[in-house]
Amino acid sequence: MTAVSVIVPCYNCEKTVERTLDSLRNQTLKDLEIIAINDGSEDSTLSVLQNYQKSYPDLNLKVYSKQNEGIAEARNFGLSKVTGEYFGFLDSDDYAESSMFEDLYRKAVSENLELVISDFWWENSKGQKLQKEGPYETGPDMMVQLFAVLWNKLYRTSFIRSLDISFPKGDRYEDACFLYCLTCRLSKIGFVDQPYVHYVQQEKSITHTNNDQVKNMIEVFQIIQKYYRDHGFYEEYRDALEYIHIKFFLGNSFLRSSKIVDKKDRERTIRMGWDLLNTSFPDWHHNPYLKSLGGMKNRYFSMVNEHNLMFFAWLFRHFKKDNL
Repeated sequence: MTAVSVIVPCYNCEKTVERTLDSLRNQTLKDLEIIAINDGSEDSTLSVLQNYQKSYPDLNLKVYSKQNEGIAEARNFGLSKVTGEYFGFLDSDDYAESSMFEDLYRKAVSENLELVISDFWWENSKGQKLQKEGPYETGPDMMVQLFAVLWNKLYRTSFIRSLDISFPKGDRYEDACFLYCLTCRLSKIGFVDQPYVHYVQQEKSITHTNNDQVKNMIEVFQIIQKYYRDHGFYEEYRDALEYIHIKFFLGNSFLRSSKIVDKKDRERTIRMGWDLLNTSFPDWHHNPYLKSLGGMKNRYFSMVNEHNLMFFAWLFRHFKKDNL
């Protein structure tokens, strides 16, 4: 059995994926399987992957090509091909420090962990910024404090495969769905207090916004709610579930919706998320995490209501600071 598998979904990434692969080829952990999935790219991504494979024949790089079904299905496909004791993810425009998978794997094996979490870097044209994650305990507090990103984490393969968790079809928030559903099943997690992954933020991902993305978010959070009800965790996690709905539908949703140019479409999209929040959690203003966590963002959330909804959406869009 391989020590670690790394899943790399690839779609129209001919200009960036070689750097991603370089960072994996240079890992200090040599017992590493790289699973690259060309998800129906329309550029030369597949050729880049195949040429890289030929250039480094000793590298355990497996290249698969499939019709385009979105990043969620590419990740599910990758999961089905994993042979490693543990696995991780790396996006095709990001890259990792060379000691990442050795450090995380050593931590996982030495403490018999189901999940290992590390810090990471936000990176764009302006520079980079360190993002710490954890430490926190398993349970509802993990849901509240978790960064819903896949690639700064290492997962035990046998544990994940024992659960009925997969990525829901779609191109947005599938990582949040996977991680939030996973949260209630975890009992053994650990942290490595080092940043490894450079998450490269592309401008195109910020500007190309439409109401389908918010619809996708709504569908994902409906899946999360159903998962917790079906598996008997809903009451234990109710406050935490309510808080992540607040965070996403008054934060992420506002930020994306407010960038829609057409006013009617913009306001209609903002209301979609607002309506789901209030239908699912009508008393959300009394959520205990809004007070216990504190901070400007939670004070902002507490002030939003039916009458000032559009104003606060505008405010959040124009005054939210860049991650850097």
